[in-house]
Amino acid sequence: GFGAPRPRLPCVASPPSATMRAAGAATLLLAGGASAGSTLFNIAIPAQLNKDGGYAHVAALFGQPKYDESLSQRLVYANSTLCDVDPSMRGAVSSPYLMFAERGGCTFVVKARNAQALGASGLVIADDRCVCGTACEPQARCEGQEPIMADDGSGSDISIASVMLYKEDGDAIRDYFKCGAYPGQGCARDPWTVDALVQASLEYTVPAPDARVEWELWTTSIDEASLDFLRDFKDTVLALGTKQLFTPHFYTYNGSHYGCDLKLASDDELCGNLCTNGGRYCAPDPDGKRADGIAGADVVAENLRRTCVWKRYGGKDQADAAQVGVGETWWDYVGNFSELCGTAEDFVDAGCRSRAMRKAGVDEAYVNACVADSGGLDGGPNAVLDHEVAELENKNIVYVPECIVNDAVVWGGLSPLNVLSTVCHGYARDALPPACDCVEAAALVSSDAYAKCLADSVAPYVTPEVTKTKETVKSGIPWYAVFLLVVAIVVVMLLAGLAYWKHTQAQMRDQVRGILAEYMPLEDLGTSNPIGLGGSAPDKPAVFSVNA
Repeated sequence: GFGAPRPRLPCVASPPSATMRAAGAATLLLAGGASAGSTLFNIAIPAQLNKDGGYAHVAALFGQPKYDESLSQRLVYANSTLCDVDPSMRGAVSSPYLMFAERGGCTFVVKARNAQALGASGLVIADDRCVCGTACEPQARCEGQEPIMADDGSGSDISIASVMLYKEDGDAIRDYFKCGAYPGQGCARDPWTVDALVQASLEYTVPAPDARVEWELWTTSIDEASLDFLRDFKDTVLALGTKQLFTPHFYTYNGSHYGCDLKLASDDELCGNLCTNGGRYCAPDPDGKRADGIAGADVVAENLRRTCVWKRYGGKDQADAAQVGVGETWWDYVGNFSELCGTAEDFVDAGCRSRAMRKAGVDEAYVNACVADSGGLDGGPNAVLDHEVAELENKNIVYVPECIVNDAVVWGGLSPLNVLSTVCHGYARDALPPACDCVEAAALVSSDAYAKCLADSVAPYVTPEVTKTKETVKSGIPWYAVFLLVVAIVVVMLLAGLAYWKHTQAQMRDQVRGILAEYMPLEDLGTSNPIGLGGSAPDKPAVFSVNA
């Protein structure tokens, strides 16, 4: 395969800033983070710290919180940044509880790992800087917005949930811990020796507005972290059918923001072969070899083709309504491309790409026309790529791959089981499709049981070849099968009755023959009168007949 393998992160991978640094352009400023709309943090006790709708916060992009389960526990103040574990803290509070710590000094993952080691069920971090332009004080050293709680690359062992509060909210909670009052009065006390009782709740949810879950995957055509998922998740999508609406998106940078569309004095492009369309759309160099191998422009081109394939075979405008949001052919093409064109040489080979399309049943002429009609890859703007860049900025996507279900970020590994589990949490309880039963089968049994369960699931979009017009019996047997069964029973009974009747007739004839055989022919008795009744004997003996 192409590119260097990288560790599986919780639905995130390399930050995009690496691309622009490699291009010699300005460094990206990463902003935003996981959607807080899918998480809720609030305080129940004391009442004066409770907020209608909960506290504004940023949710971490690591850890494996459980959806639809609320952690309603005591909030314990660590009185530190939690970069090191104070021995006095061990056993000071019995589990379960939520930990409250300060920002700074180390990565978010280190803080979460230490909180987890101490027995905390979740971590709440108080920011130490104000967001510029807000009522928060002091504004010195303020930041443009809350930072992303990103994985530092080692967070695969983190299982607890983590969030960060804005500075003004963190200050108020800290003051209560230290002073026992709200707001703070400048007092201080040791929170480990004095009981400052705070009851808080942390909940992760997947919004479920209707009986269909909408989800999307942000990736690139060169993203190794999503290759296995794109190959393995097709059967799950087919099992869910039209009960889900999938949309793939491809992370393409807006090169204009970083001067990639500017010409240098030497008439060379600033970002070189990382971009297409005169520097408008860019992607990282996957193998780090600018002179050869796969270029960023090659990645952008394949991203565009895959978007066109989806438009034809899974988009909302395609003719087969049963494939809208499903796109079986798209999944086939992506899997075929990975299998057939997974080397640096084949990735850019048009013949290999054509074979992958033919094998999947993709109309290559349509894809080529889609690329050309949208603006192509040379010169001016491209409408399809412009849409992807706009979606990228609107949704503040900064890591790939990133999965979003009903506007909630998927935590945990990018695996079919984990994504299906999150998707299933997005349904109303009375609208769960049969495929959701496979989550438990895989968790408790095996991957083979998961595959079999999916195969046994009835996808809502599959239509039988022959439409039944008759009802079936309650047992599930078709009406015609019941009819044939009844006819067969009647025929068997008739044949059995006929055989019995013939057998009875044969027995009766044998009995009559036996009775007649006991009498001697009368001519053997002569002309005498055997019974001595007098009178003359008849001229001929009496003759018995067995004929009817």
